[in-house]
Amino acid sequence: MDAHQRKEMKKALRLQRKQLAARFQQVVMEASYEAQKNIAPFLEYRSLKKIVQTFTNDPNNDFEKWACNPRVLEMLYRAKEAIDNGTMTEDEVEHMMLSYIKSDQNPGKEVFKMKTQQKARLATEQLVGALNEHLVERRAGNDAYKAKKFEEAMQSYIKALSIVNLVAGMSSEDQKEIDLNKVSCLLNIAAVHMAKKEYGSAIIKCSEALEMDGANIKGLLRRAKAYAGRREFEKAHADLSKVKDLEPWNLEAEEVGRHIRYLRTQDADKDRALCAEMFSSE
Repeated sequence: MDAHQRKEMKKALRLQRKQLAARFQQVVMEASYEAQKNIAPFLEYRSLKKIVQTFTNDPNNDFEKWACNPRVLEMLYRAKEAIDNGTMTEDEVEHMMLSYIKSDQNPGKEVFKMKTQQKARLATEQLVGALNEHLVERRAGNDAYKAKKFEEAMQSYIKALSIVNLVAGMSSEDQKEIDLNKVSCLLNIAAVHMAKKEYGSAIIKCSEALEMDGANIKGLLRRAKAYAGRREFEKAHADLSKVKDLEPWNLEAEEVGRHIRYLRTQDADKDRALCAEMFSSE
């Protein structure tokens, strides 16, 4: 009897796993292209796939809230790098990330950060060399961007960002300089995403930059344009309002505002034309 019960239990568990896998696949297929693209790099990792699957547990069934969340994506990329570098096992990553997601107060959060974001603390003279190296990559990225070689530009900007992500200053002034350059790298990457009309990715990078410098005019304007590209006009207007509060005379903000009004008019015209076509008589 016991053997039969164990067999039935295993059968039920297998069925449950199949049902969960089928539900996850359905949720992903119904999600936006942006959400699908965001999670794709993590599905090849057992532990990271489990984390992504937890997004389907949202009480409001809002999978995209998590799949398009800049902090969650940053966390997943850090975990992926830690696995690839061999600094953490998949089991460690799974444990740390679940703790991180469940509670900001969980001590696992700090352990996770420590293991996945190791930085070299450099004296000023050493830091100058690292920042010069990062500037070489950024300038190469700028040249490629101007030539519309966007993939080359992206690779250079990512290399530049990886350099500033690996160093920390020994003084507040040095750290301020590192952070300033990191914000610039993030906005460079966002610019490439914008050029490729990858508006969701541009929003993520702009948001990361604005978390470090909430009054960054370029970041606010770039994110407003990206929101407009996604027809998220209220969010775009919110960023433009911040710009106007900071710089009432900003001409680019006025230009972006006019572009948003044009897009809204264009969308309204399309809606009216569609309605007219739907209800027109044969």
